[in-house]
This record gives sequence, C-alpha cells and structure tokens, in this order.
Amino acid sequence: MIPCDLCGSADPRRILESFRLDGPLVRCRQCGLYYVGERRSALVYGSGNSAEVMERVRDANRGLRNLPLDEEHRLAQLNAKSRLQIIRQYRPSGKLLEVGCARGDFLRVAREYFTAFGVEPNPELWEEANKVAPVHQGVIDTETGSYYDVAVSFHVIEHTPSPKQFLAAISQRLRPKGLVVLETPDIDSIPFLMLRSRWRQFIPEHYYFFDESTMKKLLVDGGFKVEKIARIGKYASGALLLNRLSRYFSPIHYLEGLAARLHFSNLTFELNPHDIMIAIATKEE
Repeated sequence: MIPCDLCGSADPRRILESFRLDGPLVRCRQCGLYYVGERRSALVYGSGNSAEVMERVRDANRGLRNLPLDEEHRLAQLNAKSRLQIIRQYRPSGKLLEVGCARGDFLRVAREYFTAFGVEPNPELWEEANKVAPVHQGVIDTETGSYYDVAVSFHVIEHTPSPKQFLAAISQRLRPKGLVVLETPDIDSIPFLMLRSRWRQFIPEHYYFFDESTMKKLLVDGGFKVEKIARIGKYASGALLLNRLSRYFSPIHYLEGLAARLHFSNLTFELNPHDIMIAIATKEE
C-alpha cells in the first residue's frame, strides 16, 4: 500500500473496492485521510508525457457521457461567478493564479477584477485557456511565476500524486498573507455514506478524498491559517441532472430528447448535495 501523504503512516485500513476507482479506497489509521492505496494506471499529470496522460485519462473515462460543450461552458461561467464572489470577500483584487484552469472559464470571469494567470497540464485544455489569459502548460511545480496574492484550484488536488507537495508548490508562489482557495470532494458526506462504491465523486483519476479534519491538517501543516471550510453547491441544469443520473441508470439518457422538447434541459437551478467542500486559508508570514 502507498503510505499516507499527510502523515507518512504505511498501515492504512482498506475501506472498499470500486470499479470507478484506479485501486482500493483505504483510510489512514493515524490521521484519517482517505486515498487510493494502489494505483493501477498512471493517470496523474507530472508522471509522464502530458499528451500520453491525457489519452490514458480519456480512455479510463470512455464510458462516461459528457454534456455538450456549450452547456458545460454556460454552467462553468455561472459557477465561476459564484466562486469569485466568495474569493473577493477575502481579496477584492490583485494577482491571481488558477492551478488546473481547464478551458479558462474561471479566468475569463476573474480577469475583470484580478491580473489573472493559469496553469494547465492538459495540452488541449491549455490551448483554449491560453486564449483567455497567460497560462503555463504543465504542472504547478514547473510554473516559474511568484508573488501571487491569490491562488485558486477547483477539483484538482484530488488528482495529484501528492496533495502535500501540490500545496507546497502553491505556497512557494504566494506572497506572505496570500490567499489559497481549494475546492474538492468531501467524503464525510451523506452521498458517500449512501452510495459508497457508486459515489459520484469516484472516477478513475481521483486519488485523494478529504474531510474537514484532513483538509485542516493539510493546510495547517503546510503553513496556512484556515479562514473557512464549508460545503458548497453548484449551478446545474436539467440536462446536467439527466446526464449524471444516466451514469447510474443508463436508460435515462433516452429521456433527454423529451426533456429538451419540454424545455427541462435549459432549466437552471442551484444544487448542493453537500459533498463538495471549499477551503480558504491565508499563508502565514
């Protein structure tokens, strides 16, 4: 078994097997961190050629149907505006870095108030994001900027080979008193307790799963003062809801045409299953 990334303990307890994960889910007996204890595939960026990793991740998720790209962009923009409102309560402006910026939907919104930069290892996503703001193609460890006022990362830390090293690399690029904002699945949640191996946050390239206590430990051990940890929802649509339900009950996708005719697909609402956390912390001087 892989040792715990937070405390180094090498004796985790096996929790479950899931066909959705790249290995067994285990939990550290010392600090409580949940993680994939064995890795059958190399699905993390930084472990090899980025284009090859991209293809491996794509193959691992080939059975999953995604939303049309324009609907993904529309919802991403709504969620980006919501996240930006939260961030600006702590830092209204400054120099901002988004780590794992995908196609640049958050950068597009953030640049109205911040001097925005990004990091993205996926070469196809990087190409799109780099049209929005200056984006480094690679992982955070190879990014050469410094003295950022804010660093944000949405649903990236669970993909990394080491959350501890990931946060350290971010910290090295932040000013003293700089703000870090991390969003990631929360395994201490009712959806996980109910669905277990079929939890929606289990996908092949997710390797780490935090709860509030392990997230606090990560941040405090990394030299940060925790400002807030909360569960947060997202904007969704009828199309997104049907798409995600079809991953559990495949015949549901046949309802998508009917939903479009009844204008259910475009119905937009806020949804909070309470299984996503946002953590906000300040770098200690």
